[in-house]
Amino acid sequence: MRIQSLPSPFAGCRLWRFALDEAVPATWQDALSPAEQARAARFMFRHDRHRYLAAHAALRQLLAEATGIAAATLSFNLAAHGKPSLAQAPALHFNLSHSHGIGALALSARAEIGVDVEVLRDMPDALALADAQFGPQEVRSLRALPAGRPRDRAFLRCWTRKEACLKAVGIGLGMDTRSFEAGLEAAPRALTLQGGEQLQLMSLAQHDDVLLSLALRCPPVSTRADNGILAEEVAA
Repeated sequence: MRIQSLPSPFAGCRLWRFALDEAVPATWQDALSPAEQARAARFMFRHDRHRYLAAHAALRQLLAEATGIAAATLSFNLAAHGKPSLAQAPALHFNLSHSHGIGALALSARAEIGVDVEVLRDMPDALALADAQFGPQEVRSLRALPAGRPRDRAFLRCWTRKEACLKAVGIGLGMDTRSFEAGLEAAPRALTLQGGEQLQLMSLAQHDDVLLSLALRCPPVSTRADNGILAEEVAA
């Protein structure tokens, strides 16, 4: 199973992508918890089951490398909206995303982080989805693009940007995605969500049909100095 390290746009953060349709080493699968094994078994289709196992096996292996803790002994806590944290190192922030056969993991010792990945595909309902999920300027910009790949790519990029923001603050889809503008372009952006949460947002240039965005939560001014936890490992 290939795991590729990607350049992170944020200091003190690391980023990877991995192929979920490739064979997963047996030792990696053995490190999964009984709960993860049971959840995988509930998937109806074999490829969905394999992708879930691959994503969570990669997550455990990368966290084990970063912390020095054996992959099989890692345990997780869930926040109110379901975002997991590492019980043995709660100040090490991470976020996992997967789409079709591609997975991505972001890791940060500085602040909460969110990552979202989407594989480019036909989106015949892009305009209808945008009307329901995007802000006014985003909808206008999308409608100005020609139908087909240009519009599909822009829609999915904007969606990854919004998802990355919501995941960075641990809300998931609990916030109205029309309430903030993440933009259709890959340009960096600073933005403030409802409730005053401040974020830095980036989209990475991928050379294939993969859209990937990353958002970093800005700590309050009084606590913005790096906390130092696993900083040498994360910056490596």
